[in-house]
Amino acid sequence: MTDEDKISQVIQSFRCLNQAFHKQFWHNADQLGVTVVQLHILKVLADEPGTGLNELAHKVNASKSTVSETVERLVQADLVKRERSTHDRRAIVLSLTPKGLEQKKTAYRAYLQRLGNISDFSTEEIETLMSLHRRLLNKITTQGDETK
Repeated sequence: MTDEDKISQVIQSFRCLNQAFHKQFWHNADQLGVTVVQLHILKVLADEPGTGLNELAHKVNASKSTVSETVERLVQADLVKRERSTHDRRAIVLSLTPKGLEQKKTAYRAYLQRLGNISDFSTEEIETLMSLHRRLLNKITTQGDETK
């Protein structure tokens, strides 16, 4: 196998995995009656309550106007609340309501259930996979790259 073939196979494998995870995430959102962007916003706000609109748009990789419209729908559905920042009274921050937190928890449980077959792998296989991922990331990351 040539170097080019190796690289192509790895890229194609990750593309297929990414598509499969995205498809499961989409099914998860659809099952709960929300969009993928709405579900992503719920996850971010559950993990980081008090996030501002600009930061939220960055974290969900969507435009500020798209996120603003989506947040408005989530506010109207009583899943998200807007509040004045305690640090800067001019700023508005976003958090989940109790209903929003419950929706996020329900979504997460359903998502894990959809991906439950992953647990069929042994601990050793998962550790090997994670080790290979770290090595791969190390090989493709160049100085100056931002990885999170």
